[in-house]
Amino acid sequence: MSTIICKNCDAHFKGKFCSNCGQAFNVKKINASYLLHDIPHSIFHIDKGFFYTLWHLLINPGKTLKEYLEGKRVKHFKPFAFVVLLSTICTILVKVMDKLINLKYAKEHPGYIIDSTYQNYFAKYPTLIIFALIPILSLITWIFFKKEKYNYWEHFLVNTYLAAYLNIFFLLLNIYRSAKYFITDTTSVGYIMFVILFMSYYSYAFDMLMPFRNRTLSFIIKMVLFIGTITLVYITAFSLSGMMTPWWS
Repeated sequence: MSTIICKNCDAHFKGKFCSNCGQAFNVKKINASYLLHDIPHSIFHIDKGFFYTLWHLLINPGKTLKEYLEGKRVKHFKPFAFVVLLSTICTILVKVMDKLINLKYAKEHPGYIIDSTYQNYFAKYPTLIIFALIPILSLITWIFFKKEKYNYWEHFLVNTYLAAYLNIFFLLLNIYRSAKYFITDTTSVGYIMFVILFMSYYSYAFDMLMPFRNRTLSFIIKMVLFIGTITLVYITAFSLSGMMTPWWS
C-alpha cells in the first residue's frame, strides 16, 4: 500500500485515515452531491447517530443503554444532543398541530379564542419539565438500584436518554388530541393513559438494563415501589405545572 499525504496536516500515512489528525484519505470535491450528503449528516449523523439511537432505544432500550454504559458508543448520538434535538423536533410538530387546531376554531368561531387548559406555558413547552426531572429521577433510580453496578452519573445518563423519549409520548398525546378535535370538536385528553404508556416503556427499559438474577417476591415488591415512585413524581410534576388536574384534589 502506497504512502498517502494528508490534505489536512500534510502527514504521511497508510490506510483509510490519517494517523495524525484522523481525516479520511478520500477527501471529496465539494459539489451538490457532497452538500446533499453532508448537511443531514452534520445535523443528524444519519448513518450511525440520531436515527440509529432513536430506533434502538425504541425496540430494545435496556440492551441499548447497557451497551452504551459498557463502552459501545461510536454508533450512538450523544445523550444531551439527543434529548435537545428530539425535543426540538417534537415541539415543532406540536406547534404545527396547535396551529391547525386554532385555525379551525377561528374559522368556526370568529372573534373567539380557543378555551383549552392545554394552552398553559408548561404544556406548550414540556421540555422544561423533562429537563427539570432528570436529576430527580436519576437520584430515585440510583437509590432503588444502589446495590447494582451503576453510579449516580450513569443513572443520570440513562434517565437523559429515557427522558428524550418522553417527547415521543407527548407527541403521541398531541396527535390523539388533534385527531379528537377534528372529529369531535373537543381537545380534552386524559393523561392517565399517557402516563401508563410511558411507565410501561420506562419500567421495561430498567428491567432489561439491571443485571437482576432472581425474580423473587422481594424483587417484585421493589419494582412495584420503584414504578409507583416514578409515576408519582411524573403526575405530581404534571399537576404542579397545570397540565393536568392535581391528583390530590
